[in-house]
Amino acid sequence: MALIKAGSIDHFTVRASASKVKAFPFLENISTFAEMGEVTRKILPDSFEYAQSAEARGLSLKSLKLTEGFNGFLGNVFSSKNNVYFIAWAWDLSGQPISQYPGDNFDVKSVIIPLKVGKLREFIGEGINLFPKRKITGGIAIRIQLWESDEDTRKLGKVMADTSDAIKKSTLSSLISAIALTGLSGATITLIKDASLELAKVIGTVLESNGDDYVDFFEGYYPSDGKWETGSETYKGNSSVITLGKY
Repeated sequence: MALIKAGSIDHFTVRASASKVKAFPFLENISTFAEMGEVTRKILPDSFEYAQSAEARGLSLKSLKLTEGFNGFLGNVFSSKNNVYFIAWAWDLSGQPISQYPGDNFDVKSVIIPLKVGKLREFIGEGINLFPKRKITGGIAIRIQLWESDEDTRKLGKVMADTSDAIKKSTLSSLISAIALTGLSGATITLIKDASLELAKVIGTVLESNGDDYVDFFEGYYPSDGKWETGSETYKGNSSVITLGKY
């Protein structure tokens, strides 16, 4: 379960087709997954489509800080240097593949972040890109898991490769790829929600197998029709503070 949350997939954006609005005018006022779920099944089939953002949008990790809660959680000494890393995956409902960090062809040493509690680690430029900038369909969903490394880089490299493979072979990945063919329905939304939760559990299990310690878990949802103000947004968890860049 995510320790840091922003938004909800229930607020992802839909819109009724013109033909359905003409037949059922009230559908024009329904714009989210949650509202769509309250429509009767007789009206629902082929009534809605995912809404697209007016502009291109992207997300990055701008900075990371460990808080004193990290010591209590893992029993570390306040002044010690900790090696942490994170796994991130993000997607919208366009049918494009899930964006991953670190993804394929990465240098394990480059993803490990030496960090003392209370010290801020900032990432240059736009930050670490987590979701490439493009027009968004439905909304952006992003999950970031933060872990402390046991410093065995060879094992970590294999675990990260296994994680990437798990994402590619996940039910969520298959559902997103098939969206263009299956269309939008209440059943599809339920499957996506369930598959998203299941993938997070699978990734957690893979990372735990490396003997590393779980630190924090961020889960964020950004609807495609929501106001997109570029800049930074900061979120505080039990053991960390992360700042995302919206660009």
